[in-house]
Amino acid sequence: MKKLLRKVLPHMLLILVVATLASVLDGLISIFMMNSIDAVMEGNRVAFKEDVVKLIIIALTLLPFSLFLSYSKGIFKRRAVTNTKVDYISRVFKKNINEFQRDNNSKYVSALTNDIITIEANFIEGVYEVIVSIVNFIVAFLVIGYISPVALGAGIGIGILSTIISTLLSKPLQKHHSKRSELYESYTSYIKEVLSAFHIIKSNNLTEKVQDDFYKKSHAIQEKGYVIDKISTYITSLQNLNMSLTFMGIVGISTYMAITGSLTLGGVILIVNNVEKLMMPLIQLGEWMPKIFSTKSLFIKIDESLKNQDNYEETLEIDGFKDAIEFNNVSFSYEDTEVLKEISLTLKKGEKYLIVGPSGGGKSTLLKLLRKYFAPQGGTIQLDGINLKDVKKESYFTFIANVEQQVFLFEDTVRNNITLYKDYTETEINLAIDRAGLRDYVDGLANGLDSIIYDNGKNVSGGEKSRIAIARGLLAKSDIIFLDEAFASLDSAIAKEIEKTILNFEGVMVVNVSHVVFEETKKHYHDVMVVKNKGVYSL
Repeated sequence: MKKLLRKVLPHMLLILVVATLASVLDGLISIFMMNSIDAVMEGNRVAFKEDVVKLIIIALTLLPFSLFLSYSKGIFKRRAVTNTKVDYISRVFKKNINEFQRDNNSKYVSALTNDIITIEANFIEGVYEVIVSIVNFIVAFLVIGYISPVALGAGIGIGILSTIISTLLSKPLQKHHSKRSELYESYTSYIKEVLSAFHIIKSNNLTEKVQDDFYKKSHAIQEKGYVIDKISTYITSLQNLNMSLTFMGIVGISTYMAITGSLTLGGVILIVNNVEKLMMPLIQLGEWMPKIFSTKSLFIKIDESLKNQDNYEETLEIDGFKDAIEFNNVSFSYEDTEVLKEISLTLKKGEKYLIVGPSGGGKSTLLKLLRKYFAPQGGTIQLDGINLKDVKKESYFTFIANVEQQVFLFEDTVRNNITLYKDYTETEINLAIDRAGLRDYVDGLANGLDSIIYDNGKNVSGGEKSRIAIARGLLAKSDIIFLDEAFASLDSAIAKEIEKTILNFEGVMVVNVSHVVFEETKKHYHDVMVVKNKGVYSL
């Protein structure tokens, strides 16, 4: 919350200046209007004409300030919302990979949509309204004080009472906004799940159950929204009652003062007119302050979701992979389940390694340790004699290429999905395409490399997805290539051909975790290792 306010502070100051000038001009209009009314009552035509001219000049001056204030509000909201979203995304990508993968993505989707929409509606909009309301209140306060200190005292009472009411009633709103955020998170997760399982739901006649579950979740969110609106209505009603009683009191005092001769008719009209200007900001404050306070729980929730449990500070950068990666008595567990225990092995630059083993035996865990997704809980991993834990992830990732079984494709051109938005020559791209076995696929597309891939590859077969991922790895010219079941979706003949190409790369270390093993290519690996029973053994 404080961070957001610091970022938009210049825009808040601009709003403050413009709102102050506009409100002061409006206050001057009230004063000159009072003078003109009093001049009419006294029959002073000269003074009346002078005051009317001043009124017209000030009114014309007020117009551009009012327009600029509205324009400033738009700029403030746009910048504040954009900063909030950009800051959130930048912090999401500072999450540790393993911690992010452990979470449900709906948590982040819900925060980017539901929570930030609530922050925009309640906090960002509220900050603007509070700034303008405070300025208008102060100016109306001073104008009334200029005419009647008694009425000014009543205004002070309004401010104190409204602040107390707003503060007390904001606490239950915080709790309910936090709960509704959790409901939205669950709701978003459920929608993702049922849409992903569309074919299963249809083919197994689960539509009725899904509709029933959807109704319950939707109803819970709407019910919580109803509770929030109900509390907000109570707050508004109390504020309105307070304002109505105060208005009647001030009007009564002003009328009595006019009857006793201590206040002119113009003064009465000015006070009545500015009492409304005094009360409206307070009504706005009473409405917006609980909403602003209620978003505190959302900011806390968002901050908590973006914290890394492992905050180890990485300090070293590397300029490449030169010698070897060494595991020294490395152990790793998932909570209470030990997967790897005191393993030691050496992987040398330029050599090729095939890793096999039973499902759940620890192959993927070993690969995640090599990729620096996880840090070992016991022992160390050394990269060219440096503790890999100390190496900055961004630096390490520059020199490795990952080819996954589950390939993600952007909704973009084939070219951008192969190059991942990096600059390569046409010769380099075409060579990677040929080596990955993509030539027939690319040549068969109407627009070639400029053809569009839709929605994570809905118009691309599983085999072509794998080839695109392999082309990425080949194109990157990395020092290390990690393959994770990369050939599982490929025809065996094509898989063997691509594997041979990768194994012929000079100076590149290849670590291939796979259950697909070809005898023709197996002999070309420097070492074949099996991961089982918490250990790693050479075959």
